[in-house]
Amino acid sequence: MDDKDDAPELTRDMMKRGRRGRDVLPEAVLSQFRRGPGRPPAERPKVPVSIRLDKDVVDHFKATGEGWQTRINSILREAAAGQPVAPKPQGPALMRRA
Repeated sequence: MDDKDDAPELTRDMMKRGRRGRDVLPEAVLSQFRRGPGRPPAERPKVPVSIRLDKDVVDHFKATGEGWQTRINSILREAAAGQPVAPKPQGPALMRRA
């Protein structure tokens, strides 16, 4: 396979003479490259978090295919709906090293 490029290498002079597309292209061409307003704001925006889960739990949800994180979110939402937050369990006092 021949990897030779038949386009000439850009020189400094070529770069100096270069002009922006919006200065030389017709509006009909430029309009094809404009981006829309994007995605509308979410009603309930997601918050990125880092959480450590057991591998078998993650594997179970990943095996269900695309959207597995959304399904975890739905299950957590159902569990949290109408449920008071459980108090943090009290463990033995931490021992300090001398």
